[in-house]
Amino acid sequence: ADRFGLDWLRPFAKYGPWKATYPELRCGLKRGFSFFRHQAGLPYRPAEDNGNALLVAASPDDARSDTHWFRADIDAHFVDRARAAGVVYLDRTEIHKLEQERGWRLEGARPEGTVRIDAGFLLDGTGDGQLLARTLGIGLVDATRLKTKSRALYSHFTGVTPWQQLLEETCGLEATANHTFPCDAAALHQIIDGGWMWVLRFDHGVTSAGFSLDPETHPLRNDETPEAEWRRLLERYPSLARQFARAEPTRPFVRTGRLQRRLTQAAGPDWALLPHTAGFLDAWLSPGIAQTLFAVERLGGILEGTRPGPARARRLTDYNQTVLRELEWMDEITGGCFACFDRFGVMVSASLIYFVAAIYCEQRERDGKAPPDAAFLLADHDEYRRVAAKVQREAPRVTAVDAEAFAASLFAAMAPFNLTGLGDPRRRNMYPAAPGA
Repeated sequence: ADRFGLDWLRPFAKYGPWKATYPELRCGLKRGFSFFRHQAGLPYRPAEDNGNALLVAASPDDARSDTHWFRADIDAHFVDRARAAGVVYLDRTEIHKLEQERGWRLEGARPEGTVRIDAGFLLDGTGDGQLLARTLGIGLVDATRLKTKSRALYSHFTGVTPWQQLLEETCGLEATANHTFPCDAAALHQIIDGGWMWVLRFDHGVTSAGFSLDPETHPLRNDETPEAEWRRLLERYPSLARQFARAEPTRPFVRTGRLQRRLTQAAGPDWALLPHTAGFLDAWLSPGIAQTLFAVERLGGILEGTRPGPARARRLTDYNQTVLRELEWMDEITGGCFACFDRFGVMVSASLIYFVAAIYCEQRERDGKAPPDAAFLLADHDEYRRVAAKVQREAPRVTAVDAEAFAASLFAAMAPFNLTGLGDPRRRNMYPAAPGA
């Protein structure tokens, strides 16, 4: 907002200004990230020293909090703003032909008639549509090289019981007494055997919820409907079944095959892909919108500061390398966490690698010390990557008994980057917001 003079955009950075400025645009309060480990067949009970729970606060209060975006509202608002700025927006368009020859030509159709667009630069933000990738013959990274493996089953619901309410009803007020923020005002991660469930609450009573499942542990049953699979998974975990006992879906269930994909190229001299088009891993730790914002700012600077020619091509080469490096890095983090779902203490260490990097990057931005075109989550920081690689090498072999010693050695090595004491055993997995957040 500051860099490009978009004053209307600034309130969306925090929950308080958003609600005060745009109360009609629906969103949810996201104070941080919460994690709870469930055991099949057993109701959830808090373990001693929070051995099956983790809360990482990202903001000190509601006003300065992050937000869940209710995409139907926020996307429509962004489109309206773009149109007001003079952008020609063509919805419901099916592209039939895409050619590259001294520029770009797109041909297609809308309900109102045919469409032809000639352009000097093409930016693809279509996700897994991959029209541009197919046109240019860009290949996919071999899926066996990707560490993350998951498929998804999800919908939107009303009537979902808040997790804090359920904990206090079943385990007493002491179950949440040491929480560093309300655990539902978060990207709530309910971890199960071979997967996890996200639960994202919006202010108007709708909750986005879904399972991310290891396809080997949870193979797709072709004779089972998505609704039946949803019920079967809930029945296996009594506390989740109770949380969703009165829930009603507000849209059809979506069930996918394996989610992971990554292209081998993300930009060329006269084109670029947004990160979500270049690849996707999983919703774990909610990296998607943040990484996209990094890319949008980077591309905005390239298009603003260069003209077509060698200088722009060099900048786009850098952009290509950065986006691919970020996707590879997130695959390492996400795959490392997934490999430890059966050992919660080790998984905590693996996930805190993400939070240490996020807090370090945010503080560096606030201090004005971020290098130009800095990569998301220190993906371009070789020293941090080397330290974090320790998890990738050792975590799969660390037992639950050795989790505490493993965490101590890991965070001693990460000390130069760990600005807020993440990993401190005295916190017992309950972390407040960083000062100045």
